[in-house]
Amino acid sequence: MRTIQQGTVALALALLPAWMAASTMPTEETAMVDPEVLAAREAAWRAYFGGDVEALGGLLPPEFIGIGMSDGPFASLRRTLSGAREFRERGGRLVRLEFPETRSQRYGDVVVLYGRYEAVIETGGEEQTLRGRLTELFVRRDGKWVHPGWHLDLTATPAPATGG
Repeated sequence: MRTIQQGTVALALALLPAWMAASTMPTEETAMVDPEVLAAREAAWRAYFGGDVEALGGLLPPEFIGIGMSDGPFASLRRTLSGAREFRERGGRLVRLEFPETRSQRYGDVVVLYGRYEAVIETGGEEQTLRGRLTELFVRRDGKWVHPGWHLDLTATPAPATGG
C-alpha cells in the first residue's frame, strides 16, 4: 500500500509543472472573437430594435428559440419578428447599443458568445437603459453565420437614461 501511495505522490509531483504551465496558457475565453460573428450579432440587435424584419429574418433560422429579457415565454422566429415589428410600430427606437464584455467558445462551425449588453431605447418619448447578460449561439450555415438562439437577462431594472 505504501508503494502505491509513494508512486501516486511521485506521479503528481512529476505532472505538477505541466499542469501549472497549462493553467497559464491562453484559453478560449481570452481568444479573439470572429469579427464576422460580432457583425452578425450587431446586425441582429439593430435589426430587432429597428423593426427590420427582413434583415432579422435573414439572420435567424426557422428553428430559432429566444429567451428574452423578461420572464415571458420562449420566443419562436415568428414571435421574435412580430415583437420587432411591434416595437417599431409603437415608435420605439434604439438610441445606443454596447457590448462591454464578450467572451466566446468556438466548436467548429458553432460559436457561443457570453457577455454583457447595454441598450438605450426610446419608447413613448422616454429613454430606458437596459443592462444585462447574454448567451448567444451562432452556427455557420452555407458560408454565413446564422443566429439560432439567445438567452438574455436584465441585471438592472430599466431606468431612464442619463445624458452623456
